[in-house]
Amino acid sequence: MVQGEAERLVEEIRVFGIEEIGLKAWTKQHQVIEKLNMQAQISVMNQSDEYVVEALIDHEKISTLIHCLIVCEVWKDTVLVKVQQDLASSHYVKLYLIMYHEAVILGLLEKAFYHSSAVSMAGDSLIELSDYCYRKTVYLNSFHSDTEEESPKRDQILNMKDIERLEEQKKKIDFSCAISALTVLRFIVENAETVPISVLSRLLTEQDIMQTLIPLLDDAPWTRKKDKVIEKYEDGKWIEVSQDDLHRISKTEAQVWLTLNCLLLHPECRRKYEWTENRKSLVMKLSKYFNELLIDQLPILSEMRRLVETLAFSAPNSGTEPRSVVIEQIPELRDKIMRSDFKAIAAMFKSKMQNESPEDQKAEMSELAAMYDMLNVEDFMEDPKCAVCGAPAEKRCSKCKMEWYCGRKCQVAAWKKHKPFCEMISGLADERKGSEGAPCTSNEDSAQKNSYHQIEILD
Repeated sequence: MVQGEAERLVEEIRVFGIEEIGLKAWTKQHQVIEKLNMQAQISVMNQSDEYVVEALIDHEKISTLIHCLIVCEVWKDTVLVKVQQDLASSHYVKLYLIMYHEAVILGLLEKAFYHSSAVSMAGDSLIELSDYCYRKTVYLNSFHSDTEEESPKRDQILNMKDIERLEEQKKKIDFSCAISALTVLRFIVENAETVPISVLSRLLTEQDIMQTLIPLLDDAPWTRKKDKVIEKYEDGKWIEVSQDDLHRISKTEAQVWLTLNCLLLHPECRRKYEWTENRKSLVMKLSKYFNELLIDQLPILSEMRRLVETLAFSAPNSGTEPRSVVIEQIPELRDKIMRSDFKAIAAMFKSKMQNESPEDQKAEMSELAAMYDMLNVEDFMEDPKCAVCGAPAEKRCSKCKMEWYCGRKCQVAAWKKHKPFCEMISGLADERKGSEGAPCTSNEDSAQKNSYHQIEILD
């Protein structure tokens, strides 16, 4: 994507109402934001000019993205639960796309907020985003990573209903968004001197964000034991950790430490934070984590370590800013959306989806496939995994080129569920009849032999 195209796409971004989620115009904007997000990621990886972020700032679209993020979050929490039972089988991809949209927007904001100018450009909408981040920290505290997980067996995956698959994907997206929110929260706090007064006041006084951040270091939801292997969540995926790297601070854990460091040491935060015995006791719990290994990895925590050690003798001075002069701003956007008639919105969405023609669905999926193909997504995504068993995959469906498999056995087993999606993506539903890859009805053996795609072996 060249800079001129990025400018044009950024200009097109607008606010959609919750009743417009999933419609044709909304889907086109999803493609726009996905393109911008991927280009921003490429710019970061290549350490090149971040013209996507610059365009978002120049055209004042940061607050628009925040608005879209909140709308998508509310839709997922309120409307999705009312329609997923009826639409999971027929419109699985559309429902997944809407859930995934939240992660795309947040990913773009995460890259933008690395720049202080983007945080400043958010303006009053920043309180909506800080509240969003707070909700995600509360969500992460509901995780218990001490329970060992086992990968689902092949039969369990194949017998999983569409509604169950959708709910499983929702859990993964929710977790991914919560992890990204930790980074966004850090960037907000690091710009304490420029963010609206009400943002810091709400985080430190009403929500007391440290009450949700510090327990995360104990529970460590970004670490899990699966199939007797320790894994850490990093760069959007779970990565196996060797014994030698068990004590290495992950990027996610570092975000929590850096946020706490800023909350405790930044002059603006210290001026607003009122110390109590309960708060003092909680912060003192951090002392058990401080050792040379941690400080070697994050030297910036040295001063924070000294502060925590002094708490055993005396608490720092409480906030000196008179609360009477603080004009508090509240997050009105989400409250306003939450007053919507979600039952009516769900009924309207369900009706539009059910009345959508197969041709429209096919065209929409083909556009999405073309977009991802144009962006060469595979160049910077993790190694593909088998859609059935999760093993490393080197082969994929030769028609839609979207589903990956470890071998023919898994592809054959998954064909029944993959077929409708594949035909929409490839646009070859009619042409497949009578072709080499189409089912043959002359006898049972030939039907089974010919009813599956030829598998393309990649270099």
